Amino acid sequence: MTRRQYSRRRVLGPAGVTLAGLAGGLARPRLVFAQNKTPIKFTLPWVPEGSDLFAFTAKGMGLWDKHGLDVSVARGTGSVAAAEATGTGRFDFGMAAAPAAILQNIKGLPVVALAACQYDGTMGIGVRNDGPIKNPSDLVGHKLATTVTSGEHPLLPAYAAKAGFDLSNVTVVQTEPNVRNRLLGEGNVDAISGFAVSIMPIYAATGVKAHFLLFSTVGLVNYGYVLLTKPDRVASAPQLCAAFVDGMLEGLKATMLDPAEAMRLFFQQVPEMALAAQAKEQIRVGTGIMVYAATNPVIKANGLGWIDSNAYETQTDLIMRYVAKPDDKRPTMDSLMTNRFAGSVKISAAEFDEAQKNSEAFRTFVT
Repeated sequence: MTRRQYSRRRVLGPAGVTLAGLAGGLARPRLVFAQNKTPIKFTLPWVPEGSDLFAFTAKGMGLWDKHGLDVSVARGTGSVAAAEATGTGRFDFGMAAAPAAILQNIKGLPVVALAACQYDGTMGIGVRNDGPIKNPSDLVGHKLATTVTSGEHPLLPAYAAKAGFDLSNVTVVQTEPNVRNRLLGEGNVDAISGFAVSIMPIYAATGVKAHFLLFSTVGLVNYGYVLLTKPDRVASAPQLCAAFVDGMLEGLKATMLDPAEAMRLFFQQVPEMALAAQAKEQIRVGTGIMVYAATNPVIKANGLGWIDSNAYETQTDLIMRYVAKPDDKRPTMDSLMTNRFAGSVKISAAEFDEAQKNSEAFRTFVT
């Protein structure tokens, strides 16, 4: 079967018409095909993997170049570190899980979310396909391995409350991430907590038959990766922010429409990953789950990157209740997120359906 190739013109499609248009009611000038490119430092939330592969699509297709930006992509050491590095100005832009970005604001280090890249952080409970846990309530009386520094851990009580079971009746085993993952694979625990987009690719590549019960399936809002910068950059350089966001979202759209081509570009830029055992399968599964988390109906009406302010406020409520300290001050929504730079990159109904089709095979990993 011949794989469909997407040229830059076809991928951008209707988005190209709106690059100098309006979004969120505000005029949005663009840097297009600039002669002298502006150097930009950008940090990933983690090492290069399927969940952040679309940044390499943007880089490999020259999508930032056409907006006049020379973007250097640095690997990260976690969402909290990425949000902090962006807020302190070590990087011009960053990407991090939404809870980490919200928490930095609560702590007094302002970063503002410019666009959502994933509408489900894939927080959840990992279980073996042949294990005893079929529904959340089945966790009662069983062992759950968790890592206290992982982003989903503080929200376990909220998940239990939403799912209708008593967390005190679950045997919680605290351990390190690699040990946690191995415990489930070896059958020494019945469940783990974590992020499906990071853990399931490892399991799929190593033959562990498992899946995740997502927090979102019981109504627990948890946005995934968002693009971040300092508020003063939004005020002083809106054109720069618009150019960066557009390039990234164009890369995200290209990845959603042709994951195989996006993977090819990824391995060109990160050749050491192509040499690692099982890396291609790991990247393939991670990319598929990422596309699943990015293909949310909100983007059909509002364009890629749009942040549902009500959902973001609900997530802020969760962070304030379960993660923040009692005397922490709740930040205002205006300080946390903006849709000023989202929505320019459009996706048609047919393209949305195609993106959903591209993630269909990976939905069994995230129920």
